[in-house]
Amino acid sequence: MLRHHTSLLSYLIEARKESVSNHVPRPLIESTPKARAERYQLYASRRNEHEPMDQLPPSYLVYAQKPRGNVPLFHFGIGATMKQLHNYAVQHRLVPEKYYNDAFYSGEIIEAAVKHLDRISGVNLYLEGVQHPKYSWVVARYSNYTWYHEEVNAREENKVIDLIRRELKIEDIPQWHFSVV
Repeated sequence: MLRHHTSLLSYLIEARKESVSNHVPRPLIESTPKARAERYQLYASRRNEHEPMDQLPPSYLVYAQKPRGNVPLFHFGIGATMKQLHNYAVQHRLVPEKYYNDAFYSGEIIEAAVKHLDRISGVNLYLEGVQHPKYSWVVARYSNYTWYHEEVNAREENKVIDLIRRELKIEDIPQWHFSVV
């Protein structure tokens, strides 16, 4: 049995000695049907926690006078694929032609698309990476930490959202997306 050790090194040496003498090969991940089902449920529940939401629960909204605590970061915006952003930048000639088919410049191309949308909409927009089966980016309006300062009236908000959807040819509605960073 392992004893209490004063250093990590002595603990590791003792553990190694004990494991050599009592060598019983064990799989790193238990592969019984029950264990696999439990792992699947765990991963599925984690995935569902990060599904985009139409409405953010009030406990996730951060106000100027409310302490931040352990509130996770969410971004409100419209999901877009790399291809949609790339095509928009090419269509509007936002980057030099030599960038169009060079993967090295793909980040600059999609950033140029969002900067252009930001400029023509008149409100602050930014690009945020997300985990989603249909798209990997969100053209975001604000986060749950900045919404209090960035939110505009509903009519203006709808005009901005409609502009983004029309320009990028997107049918989806804006949602709150969990930040992957």
